[in-house]
Amino acid sequence: MNDTKRSSSGLVITTDSASNLTDDLLDRYGIEMIAFTAKVDGDDFICWERGRDYEAAAHTYYDAMRAGAAPGTSLINAQCFIDFFTPFVEGGHDLLYIGISSGLTGTVYSAAHAAAELRSRFPDRRIEVVDSVGASLGEGMLAIRAAELRNEGKDLDEIVKEVHEVIPHMNQLFTVDDLVYLYRGGRISRLVKLAGGLLGIKPLLKATDKGTIELYEKSRGRRRALDRIAEQFAGTFQPVLQRVGIAHADCEADALYLRDRIKSLTGVKDLLVRQYDLCSGSHVGPGALALFFTAEKR
Repeated sequence: MNDTKRSSSGLVITTDSASNLTDDLLDRYGIEMIAFTAKVDGDDFICWERGRDYEAAAHTYYDAMRAGAAPGTSLINAQCFIDFFTPFVEGGHDLLYIGISSGLTGTVYSAAHAAAELRSRFPDRRIEVVDSVGASLGEGMLAIRAAELRNEGKDLDEIVKEVHEVIPHMNQLFTVDDLVYLYRGGRISRLVKLAGGLLGIKPLLKATDKGTIELYEKSRGRRRALDRIAEQFAGTFQPVLQRVGIAHADCEADALYLRDRIKSLTGVKDLLVRQYDLCSGSHVGPGALALFFTAEKR
């Protein structure tokens, strides 16, 4: 972590590994991250570790899923957050945590419980918890924005206010190769799974304003699905945030195709492309591809 960025305001920006932030981004913006843990074939697997080859780990993980592995995931409990937060507040820092949607997991509630306990122990410290109402780069881009504001000299209240103002504008569109992963994880209903399971039909999904997932369109064929996502972006993008993100679950060629389509349609240049983080990737499955951007509304 860049201590100069942290100490310049006394504020530590934190997130969880569902945010899709890789080491280079954490270091560039001065962000701290707590990792989710998955269970694969009975063994615990930490979804992010500093210094790990992220691309290689993701390829191995999604190959295992293709071969039949069905990873299980769980929320990060309050004690884990207490252990994670404590060194920062003991060191005299205030803290902001931006977490994965409460519509997908109870992790932000664990963070809130931890924050409440630490406030009682450290009454001079401020600890704020923000539900991103998103996941993957939809969460990560909010953490980056918070860090940018911190590094520009904004105080905690100003940062929290702007993050909350951005959230209703954050669009999250994606497609998957197989809805079975979302269905297994309880993220969609059986009816939606059946609707998306027609031969040759690729589902287009979105995050709702409550942070849940819904099927909103079906497209015939993978390439057409990617084109539709690019077209919807071009028709709705408003630069509340200039940055745009693409996350892919081991389908880089498709991610680069979508990136190039977006650039050709709009001229947008600040575009992150990253492998899906392994925890939330467990629920969307190999071949998932997601686009994150701001618009007038979700």
